Amino acid sequence: MGLGSFESFTASWVVMMAAIMLPSAMPLVFEFGRNAEGRRGWQAATGMLGATYLSIWLAFGIACYLVVSALPMSWTDERLAGGLALALAGVYGLTPLKRASEARCRELCALHGPLPFNLMRSAVFVGANYGLSCVGCSAALMVAMVLIGMSSLIWVVILGGVVLVYKLAPAPSMWQTLMLSAALGALAIVYA
Repeated sequence: MGLGSFESFTASWVVMMAAIMLPSAMPLVFEFGRNAEGRRGWQAATGMLGATYLSIWLAFGIACYLVVSALPMSWTDERLAGGLALALAGVYGLTPLKRASEARCRELCALHGPLPFNLMRSAVFVGANYGLSCVGCSAALMVAMVLIGMSSLIWVVILGGVVLVYKLAPAPSMWQTLMLSAALGALAIVYA
């Protein structure tokens, strides 16, 4: 348990975000690439979109690291904090902010029309907007992941699967949202 050094946490976080969050952003990256193809520097701009998106998640991870590092917790407190974070992620899934962020993510995945600025500026703009929407959509799960510990491959896979359901499945009905929140509550009990 524990977060480890800042450097090891940051390296692990970037790899984990690339593995968990970048696949769910690929529809947007491909759409951007299709819209930009043929324009000068479109490959670099498409890469910049991905880098900007991941930098938003890196900033979020660093903020989590700093907050969690400042809290004095023993191993038993970490188990309870991780379980509580999972339960709160389930509750957060029912909030209007979570639903609005999810809808915004889905909307941003379909770029409409030509890109408004030069390609690099468009890439940064689109990557930042999408990254912020994703943080609004998945922040509670990522806080739980930080508290649970990123070294637990089983929990990383479970929570990564939940993120993919949030982001790539069709918009859920209220019943499906309730079921997913209940599942997170059950996982909280299992973890704690």
